[in-house]
Amino acid sequence: MHHRLLLGSTALVGAGMLFASGASAQEAGFEVILGGFTEFGVTAATNDTLANQRKNQNYSFYMDNEVIVRAEGITDGGVRYGSKVEIEVAGGGDAGSDGISIDEVGLFFSGNFGRVELGRDDGAEDLMFVGAEDAQAGTGGLDGDTANLGQIQFPDTGDAVKSTYFTPRIAGFQLGASFTPDGDDNTDGRGSTTLTGAPGTKNTIGGGINWVGVLGPVDLTLAAVGNWADVKDSNATQAALGFRDDAKAWALGGLLGFGGLEFGVSFNDFKGPTEFQEGTLLSFGLAYGFGPANVSVGYERDWNENIDDANIFVVSGDIGLLPGVTLKGDVSYNTDDPFKDVDDDGDPVDSGSTLGGVLTVQLDY
Repeated sequence: MHHRLLLGSTALVGAGMLFASGASAQEAGFEVILGGFTEFGVTAATNDTLANQRKNQNYSFYMDNEVIVRAEGITDGGVRYGSKVEIEVAGGGDAGSDGISIDEVGLFFSGNFGRVELGRDDGAEDLMFVGAEDAQAGTGGLDGDTANLGQIQFPDTGDAVKSTYFTPRIAGFQLGASFTPDGDDNTDGRGSTTLTGAPGTKNTIGGGINWVGVLGPVDLTLAAVGNWADVKDSNATQAALGFRDDAKAWALGGLLGFGGLEFGVSFNDFKGPTEFQEGTLLSFGLAYGFGPANVSVGYERDWNENIDDANIFVVSGDIGLLPGVTLKGDVSYNTDDPFKDVDDDGDPVDSGSTLGGVLTVQLDY
């Protein structure tokens, strides 16, 4: 549930007025929307796969908390505009460290011209993609919170500062593109990026196209996305060590819905700044929802020339316990986890099969 307040007024306003039409919202004034979630969980895994590397203790409690503030308005001409701030309030444990940080923050403008987003947020290549990870329950299944998962999607620019544009959706089709000048600008404690790695990336262009439609009783979404980036400070020494002049990735995905059943498939191929940051992924997800509960299974196949190929299997589920309160759980098995055994610095020293699990309770407000 979201709590809405009006700027410039100390009066409390009823939910019916705050969820009114665009014209009524304009009469009422600019809106500030407060929301977020609090999650408590227990995570467990075989061997040394937990992030805190506690020897002889293969489980841990953790907290994940986020406060989301949105400001929104609309002009007489129908142009919507506003901003959002997502504040991470980490509670320690394996899901994160103690402290407060900004997760995403930015501005948006939307109307008949499409939508423009400016700030720290995911790029078009991430937001427009659909696939196996969208047909998962629990904490996310293949894209969830167990400790021994692979890489569900190709590397993207994360929440580095960028500009993004989405076209209006016409005949089911929509295009989007993002530009990120510095892929490393978000590595100073305000978050993290994933298309970096030494020596880092710059001038990243990401984009995609998707189509949303209905074929008889079936809902269908198809997507194709990709990105390309320059590698920073590329020189002869780095080239001798295997660094490339650029990094690139692309992916195809689809999501099919029929009644309470969803099936998703993804294919990803990426080549990062070094040969150790390249691979090919094929993923499948199948989810079913009934009443307040959802269950799913997921499978991912990872190919990488530098490590043994991995097969990942995930079973997930969630159920609503109270209004806004959800119990979620995942169990995953990885046939070749590179972090099966690690040294005191957390670096992998041996790979092999691992089993991981997570159980959480989350309150959304």
